[in-house]
Amino acid sequence: MQKNKERRINLLIRRRLGDLNQTNTLSAIENVFFQNMSKHHFEEHYEYLKGHKLIRAASFEDTVWLFPDSHKDRDVIFRFNLEVFKELNLALKGYVLLKRVSGKAVSSCHRMLQILKYSALASNGFIDIINLETYLLQQTPLVAYESALIIKNFFLFYNHNKASEVNNVCKSISQPNRKNRDLPDYRDILIFDEHIIDFFSYISYGEEHVRFFPVYIWWKLTNVIPMRVIEFLTLRKNCIEQKDNGTYWINIPREKKQADSPFKVDVTDTLEINYEVYSIINKYICTLESLNIHSEYLIPFDAYVRHLIRPRQTIQQRKGKQNRLIDKYLQRLIDDFYNEIIQDESVDKITCGDTRHFAIMNMFLQGFNMLSIARMAGHDTLGVQQNYYSHIDHYIQSQVYLMAQEKSKVTFKKNIGAPLLGKTRELIDRGKIYEYEDLINFRSTTYGFCSYQETDFPEGCAEDCRVCPNYIFKPPVNESEIGIRWLKDYSDLLTQKVRETTEFMLTISKHMYYDLKNLSHQKTGQDQLNAASQRLVQMMDHLSAVNSTLLENHYEK
Repeated sequence: MQKNKERRINLLIRRRLGDLNQTNTLSAIENVFFQNMSKHHFEEHYEYLKGHKLIRAASFEDTVWLFPDSHKDRDVIFRFNLEVFKELNLALKGYVLLKRVSGKAVSSCHRMLQILKYSALASNGFIDIINLETYLLQQTPLVAYESALIIKNFFLFYNHNKASEVNNVCKSISQPNRKNRDLPDYRDILIFDEHIIDFFSYISYGEEHVRFFPVYIWWKLTNVIPMRVIEFLTLRKNCIEQKDNGTYWINIPREKKQADSPFKVDVTDTLEINYEVYSIINKYICTLESLNIHSEYLIPFDAYVRHLIRPRQTIQQRKGKQNRLIDKYLQRLIDDFYNEIIQDESVDKITCGDTRHFAIMNMFLQGFNMLSIARMAGHDTLGVQQNYYSHIDHYIQSQVYLMAQEKSKVTFKKNIGAPLLGKTRELIDRGKIYEYEDLINFRSTTYGFCSYQETDFPEGCAEDCRVCPNYIFKPPVNESEIGIRWLKDYSDLLTQKVRETTEFMLTISKHMYYDLKNLSHQKTGQDQLNAASQRLVQMMDHLSAVNSTLLENHYEK
C-alpha cells in the first residue's frame, strides 16, 4: 500500500514538471522519499530548472551550481562537495532540487544546504550521533532549533540508517522564546524624520542630496505604504502615474497577487498616493535623467556607486545584472546619513525594514481594519499582521511621552500620505512660571487657575481641567503633593483607557466578518473601529497634556 502511494507521488512529480510555472508549483515534498527516486528523476528536475534559467551549471554532475536570486540581483553559489559521502551528496542535490521546484526561495534553499552540510561534516555523515548533538548545542538556541528542524525535515526525505537516533537528537533541541526585534524609540524615529525633512528642504540640491535621495523616497513612501524592502527596491522607473481626474497612483511589484485559496487575500499592487510623494519620486526621476543615469528601476545601482570613494571595487563586488540597488546598499546609505548628517551616536538607528512596522501600526491606530491592512501590506492571510501588533503598546507610550515632553498635540490624518510622523504641532505655553500676583485675574479652580476669558464660562471647557490648555497647575505649597497625586491618578486612568481602547480595536478588527473573495468587510465593525480610533487620538492628546504638566513640575522640583 505504502509503495503504491510512493509510486503515485513520484509519477505526480514527473507529470507536473512540464506544467510548472511561477504560479503553479510542486507541493508535498515531505511525502517523497529519496530511496524511491532514481538519479534520473533528479536529473529531470535539474533539466527543468536549467531549461527555465533557474539554475546554471554545465551538468547535474557538477559540484557547483549557480541559482539566480532576483532579490539579491546575483547568482548564489551552491556547493555539493561531500563526495566522501556520495549517497548523502546525491540526496542533498535531489532535496535542493525538489525544494526549489516547489517554490522555496533561493536564500532559504542555500541556508538549508549549508546547515545540512555542516551538520554532516561534524557528525561523519550523521553517523556519530554524539558529535551531532555536541555540534547543535554549540550554536545559539535559535540557530540550534532551526538547524534541528531542517535536519529533521531532511530525514523525512532521506531514510538514513541512523534516522531514528538523529530524529531523537533533533527533538531534544527545544524551541527558544522568540522575541520580536525592538523598534527604535519614538524620539529617535522623530530625530531621523526631522533631519531628513530639514536636509531636503533646500530649494537647490547638491551632490549629497542626490546621493541620499533614495533614503528620502524610502522614508516618505514606506512610512505610508507598508512595503517590503524588496518591493521598494524593485519599483520600476515608471511606477507613478497621474490620472486624468487629478489623482496620483503608484504600482508596487508584489510577488503574490492572485489569491489561490478562499482563506487568502488578493493583495493590492496599485495604490493612490498624495501629490507630495508623487512629486518627490518624479523629481528623482528627472534628476537621474539629467545625470544620464539610465535603468528600468527607480533606484539604480549606478546612482549609488557614483558617490562612493572606491566605485570600481564596489562595482566588481555586487553590481548585479539589473542595475538596481539591493537591501544591504540601501541600509548602508541610511547608516551613512546617520554618520554624516545626524552625527549623534546616542540615536538608535532605524533599519530599512522598520518602516513597514511603522506603516502597519499607523494604519491600525487610524482605524484601518485587518483586511485593508493586509491588502496594503501584501499579506495573503489576515493572521500574518498579528506579529506587528506586539509593538503597539510601546509605540503608543513612546509617542505620548514625546508629545508630553515637547508640549505638543498630534493631529492624526486619515488620508493616505499623511502618516503619524507627519504631525502638526501646536505648542502650548505652559512653560511660563507664574507668580500668584500674575494670576489675580484668572479663575481659581482645582489645584490651580483657569485662564479661559470667555463670558459663557464654563461652555466650551474640556471634560477635565487637567487636559485643558487653559489650565494652570498652581496649587498652594501645602497642597503640592496632593495636587501631583491628583494629576498622576488621572494619568494612570487615561493610560489604562488607552490600553483598553487599543485592545478593543484589536479585538474588533480580528473578529470582524471579512469576505475575502469579494474583498469586503463588516460595516458595523468598521464603524466601531473608526469611533474607537477617534477616542484613542483624543485620549492620547489628553494623556500627553496631563503628563506634560507632571513633567514640568517634576523639573521645577
